[in-house]
Amino acid sequence: MLDQVLLGAAGGGDAMIIAVRTLKLHADGHEVIVPVSIHAAVEADRCWECRFEIGWPEARAVRTVRGLDGVQAMYLAMQRIALELYGSKHHQTGALRWDKTGSGYGFPMAKEGYGDLVGEDRISQV
Repeated sequence: MLDQVLLGAAGGGDAMIIAVRTLKLHADGHEVIVPVSIHAAVEADRCWECRFEIGWPEARAVRTVRGLDGVQAMYLAMQRIALELYGSKHHQTGALRWDKTGSGYGFPMAKEGYGDLVGEDRISQV
Protein backbone atom coordinates (compact mmCIF):
# COMPACT_ATOMS: atom_id res chain seq x y z
CA MET A 1 0.00 0.00 0.00
CA LEU A 2 2.71 2.51 0.95
CA ASP A 3 4.53 1.74 -2.30
CA GLN A 4 1.36 2.56 -4.24
CA VAL A 5 0.93 5.85 -2.36
CA LEU A 6 4.56 6.87 -2.93
CA LEU A 7 4.30 6.06 -6.62
CA GLY A 8 1.04 7.96 -6.97
CA ALA A 9 -0.97 4.87 -7.90
CA ALA A 10 -3.35 5.20 -4.96
CA GLY A 11 -4.24 8.80 -5.78
CA GLY A 12 -5.44 8.21 -9.31
CA GLY A 13 -2.42 9.94 -10.84
CA ASP A 14 -2.41 12.85 -8.36
CA ALA A 15 0.80 14.06 -6.74
CA MET A 16 2.20 11.55 -4.32
CA ILE A 17 1.53 11.82 -0.62
CA ILE A 18 4.75 12.97 1.02
CA ALA A 19 3.63 13.20 4.66
CA VAL A 20 0.84 11.91 6.87
CA ARG A 21 0.04 12.96 10.43
CA THR A 22 -2.42 10.88 12.43
CA LEU A 23 -4.68 12.82 14.78
CA LYS A 24 -7.18 11.25 17.14
CA LEU A 25 -10.74 12.32 17.81
CA HIS A 26 -12.72 11.26 20.86
CA ALA A 27 -16.27 10.76 19.59
CA ASP A 28 -19.23 8.86 21.01
CA GLY A 29 -17.11 7.12 23.63
CA HIS A 30 -14.42 5.83 21.28
CA GLU A 31 -11.35 7.10 19.46
CA VAL A 32 -11.48 7.82 15.73
CA ILE A 33 -8.38 8.29 13.57
CA VAL A 34 -8.23 11.57 11.61
CA PRO A 35 -5.43 11.35 9.02
CA VAL A 36 -3.92 14.55 7.61
CA SER A 37 -2.16 13.94 4.27
CA ILE A 38 0.06 16.39 2.41
CA HIS A 39 0.75 15.82 -1.28
CA ALA A 40 3.88 16.89 -3.10
CA ALA A 41 3.68 20.37 -4.59
CA VAL A 42 3.24 20.36 -8.36
CA GLU A 43 3.83 23.04 -10.94
CA ALA A 44 0.63 24.52 -12.32
CA ASP A 45 -0.18 27.41 -14.63
CA ARG A 46 1.90 30.38 -13.32
CA CYS A 47 2.09 28.93 -9.77
CA TRP A 48 2.70 25.82 -7.72
CA GLU A 49 -0.06 23.86 -5.99
CA CYS A 50 0.02 21.72 -2.87
CA ARG A 51 -2.99 19.58 -2.03
CA PHE A 52 -3.84 18.29 1.41
CA GLU A 53 -6.61 16.18 2.90
CA ILE A 54 -8.08 15.93 6.38
CA GLY A 55 -10.03 12.72 6.96
CA TRP A 56 -12.78 14.04 9.22
CA PRO A 57 -15.26 11.32 10.21
CA GLU A 58 -18.21 13.29 8.81
CA ALA A 59 -16.56 14.20 5.47
CA ARG A 60 -13.07 14.27 4.01
CA ALA A 61 -11.80 17.83 3.42
CA VAL A 62 -9.64 18.22 0.30
CA ARG A 63 -7.97 21.58 -0.30
CA THR A 64 -5.42 22.99 -2.72
CA VAL A 65 -3.12 25.87 -1.79
CA ARG A 66 -1.05 27.86 -4.26
CA GLY A 67 2.35 29.54 -3.97
CA LEU A 68 5.06 31.08 -6.11
CA ASP A 69 7.16 27.93 -5.84
CA GLY A 70 6.83 24.47 -4.36
CA VAL A 71 8.28 25.40 -0.98
CA GLN A 72 5.88 28.31 -0.51
CA ALA A 73 2.90 26.21 -1.63
CA MET A 74 3.78 23.49 0.87
CA TYR A 75 4.36 25.95 3.73
CA LEU A 76 1.08 27.73 3.02
CA ALA A 77 -0.69 24.35 2.89
CA MET A 78 0.62 23.51 6.37
CA GLN A 79 -0.57 26.89 7.65
CA ARG A 80 -3.98 26.25 6.10
CA ILE A 81 -4.10 22.85 7.81
CA ALA A 82 -3.50 24.60 11.16
CA LEU A 83 -6.38 26.99 10.41
CA GLU A 84 -8.68 24.11 9.49
CA LEU A 85 -7.81 22.14 12.63
CA TYR A 86 -8.01 25.06 15.05
CA GLY A 87 -11.22 26.28 13.42
CA SER A 88 -12.92 22.90 13.63
CA LYS A 89 -15.76 22.06 15.98
CA HIS A 90 -13.64 19.12 17.13
CA HIS A 91 -10.90 21.45 18.39
CA GLN A 92 -13.44 23.77 19.95
CA THR A 93 -14.90 20.91 22.01
CA GLY A 94 -11.45 19.60 22.99
CA ALA A 95 -12.08 16.23 21.34
CA LEU A 96 -9.22 16.42 18.81
CA ARG A 97 -5.61 15.65 19.70
CA TRP A 98 -2.27 14.72 18.20
CA ASP A 99 -0.25 13.50 21.16
CA LYS A 100 -1.81 14.73 24.39
CA THR A 101 -5.06 16.67 24.62
CA GLY A 102 -4.33 20.39 24.55
CA SER A 103 -0.76 20.02 23.25
CA GLY A 104 -1.48 21.27 19.72
CA TYR A 105 -1.18 19.65 16.31
CA GLY A 106 2.36 20.53 15.17
CA PHE A 107 1.51 22.63 12.10
CA PRO A 108 2.76 26.20 11.59
CA MET A 109 0.13 28.87 12.14
CA ALA A 110 -0.13 32.17 10.31
CA LYS A 111 0.81 35.04 12.64
CA GLU A 112 -2.78 36.26 12.87
CA GLY A 113 -3.78 32.95 14.47
CA TYR A 114 -1.10 32.85 17.20
CA GLY A 115 -3.66 33.74 19.88
CA ASP A 116 -5.58 30.53 19.18
CA LEU A 117 -2.61 28.20 19.65
CA VAL A 118 -2.41 25.75 22.57
CA GLY A 119 0.26 23.61 24.18
CA GLU A 120 3.46 22.90 22.26
CA ASP A 121 2.19 24.85 19.24
CA ARG A 122 1.99 28.00 21.37
CA ILE A 123 5.47 27.48 22.85
CA SER A 124 7.18 26.78 19.51
CA GLN A 125 5.61 29.61 17.48
CA VAL A 126 4.97 32.53 19.80
